[in-house]
Amino acid sequence: MNNKALVQQLKRSNAKKQLNLYLSKLSNNEIAKLVYKTTDPFLYSKEWRDLRKKAVEMYGTVCVKCGAQSTKKMPINIDHIKPRKYFPHLALDITNLQPLCQPCNKRKGNNIY
Repeated sequence: MNNKALVQQLKRSNAKKQLNLYLSKLSNNEIAKLVYKTTDPFLYSKEWRDLRKKAVEMYGTVCVKCGAQSTKKMPINIDHIKPRKYFPHLALDITNLQPLCQPCNKRKGNNIY
C-alpha cells in the first residue's frame, strides 16, 4: 500500500471513530431522528405524531411484551402490530399500535405477533 492510500485509509478510520464518539453521546431517540429524517417521512407527519401521542396516553409507556419501563436511555417505541409495510391502510389505526421497548421492537421486526 502506498503512502497516499495509507493516509486515505487513516482518514476514513479517524472519521469512523469521530462518528462513533459523536453517536455514543446521543440518546436512542436522537439517533433515530438522524436516521429516520432521511428514510421515513411518515414518522415526521403531523398525523403520526398526534396519533403516537394519543397511543402513549392510551397504552402508557410500559412494554407490553416484557414489562420494561420507559427510560431516557431505553425509550418505549410505539409499534405497529401489523406492520405498515404489509398493512398500509392500518398505519393510522390506533388499535394497531402497541408500546414496545427497543429490544422487543427489534426482535419483532416486521413480524406479526
